[in-house]
Amino acid sequence: MKILGNYWFNPGADMKVIGVIKISNEIGEIKYYIGTVEGNDLKEDIQKIVDYGAKFPKELGDKLF
Repeated sequence: MKILGNYWFNPGADMKVIGVIKISNEIGEIKYYIGTVEGNDLKEDIQKIVDYGAKFPKELGDKLF
């Protein structure tokens, strides 16, 4: 897996940070994941979203990135 990009939304009011992560998987497919994290460590936050986040629609991810 290779991380190709990340995009963050910071809602404020002590809410968690929302991240959208773009990856290339082992067979070269582009995938997107979305999730919430604490926002304390970029590398850990990205990995957490890739491991536990929800799939994000490819059509929207292509537009976002």
